[in-house]
Amino acid sequence: MKNILVGSSTKRGMLAAGLLSLAVVIFFGQPVLADEFEELLEQVGEDYATSYSSPFLYAFGPNQNSGMYQTASIPWKGLTFGVGVKVMATHLNDEDKTFSKNIEDVNLGDYDPTFEGQTGDVIMSGPTVFGDTGTVGTVKGYLHGMEVFSLDAIPGLVETSYVPMFAPEAYVGGILGLKATVRYFPEMDMSDYGKTKYFGYGLQWSPNGLMETFPVDLMIGFFDQEMNVGSFLETDASTMFLAASYDFSMLTVYGGYAKDESDMAVTYEYVDEGIDVSFDVEGRQENHFTIGVALKFLLGLSLEMNAGDMTTYSGGLMFGF
Repeated sequence: MKNILVGSSTKRGMLAAGLLSLAVVIFFGQPVLADEFEELLEQVGEDYATSYSSPFLYAFGPNQNSGMYQTASIPWKGLTFGVGVKVMATHLNDEDKTFSKNIEDVNLGDYDPTFEGQTGDVIMSGPTVFGDTGTVGTVKGYLHGMEVFSLDAIPGLVETSYVPMFAPEAYVGGILGLKATVRYFPEMDMSDYGKTKYFGYGLQWSPNGLMETFPVDLMIGFFDQEMNVGSFLETDASTMFLAASYDFSMLTVYGGYAKDESDMAVTYEYVDEGIDVSFDVEGRQENHFTIGVALKFLLGLSLEMNAGDMTTYSGGLMFGF
């Protein structure tokens, strides 16, 4: 059953360590959930893990690529700066809570030694990481269209419709309509697995200083973010956007359009068998529209919705001058 089981229960896999760190960020540092996620993933191999974890990764990109701005207004003279936090939550589609994967014409002995050398089909199905925690997934083998074995896999971890994330943020701007923004988490030492790093940066520019009578503020920008866990797990998310905003006294209404990219690469080793395994998952969302409102106080509050292949809600609390 080497394609289903992942290493020894006494040796922690590198994949689990990487996803543990990611779970720490996504689940707001809840160690119990992170540990359970690690233990579940250690029981399955690449094919099952990819389908099981994909909804987690699909939500990760939209979360990172939201909350990019709360106004399109950037002064051309006078330095501005601020610090705060952005909170995001991506809504999962119903189909992201279960999966079914059909693998045709494979050696059934890779899953059940009884059928070594016999070619058939394998169907993997069950809850994803965000599916039913009371249902166990299965891996079934078929020979000439008949079911010849059925193996239990793993249940869902958290039955939820939303995947949350938060990101500390700081910005500085006000020179020729330029504004630079960074997002950053302090490094977390994962002992033998290396350090977890999270860093994002972006640049925005407003042309309104060249056309001061234009009725709305305009802005273009980009943002790129990366999270690394040693050399075992890497995530990237990037977005390019065009935005506009309009001020109503103490309220700003803003919106925009963005082109998105996100992906995650996982590399680990089956410790007992010495087999290197790696897989990549690309983000589902390629673009999204944003609409939001922001209160223009010294302590600024913003709320927005981002609609694309996934729907992400974001809020921010920024203290700035």
